[in-house]
Amino acid sequence: MKVTKYGISDRLPDYTATLKQGVGTTSEAVIDLTGYTVTFTMRNLATGSAVVNAAAATIDSAAAGTVRYAWGASDLATAGTYECFWQITAAGKVRTIPADLTRDQII
Repeated sequence: MKVTKYGISDRLPDYTATLKQGVGTTSEAVIDLTGYTVTFTMRNLATGSAVVNAAAATIDSAAAGTVRYAWGASDLATAGTYECFWQITAAGKVRTIPADLTRDQII
């Protein structure tokens, strides 16, 4: 799990990640995002409310699995701890990255 700290109302840097499967195993590998769309979600851990809900993310390099989300003006307006995850979609099928409770946190 990655823990990232931002100040209230910060907009830089963009939130970035390299999407992988099998994290923490010997079969860990980057996910090739060719043909996928990617969204970003950020939920407040205390309330469960989504502050960012399936917002479009940018694929920087499909082959390298790198993505980013550019913060909106109100995304980081409230102090708190948030869980973040990505969803990739191809041919109408959705996969959540990461799929377990090791989701990234923003404080």
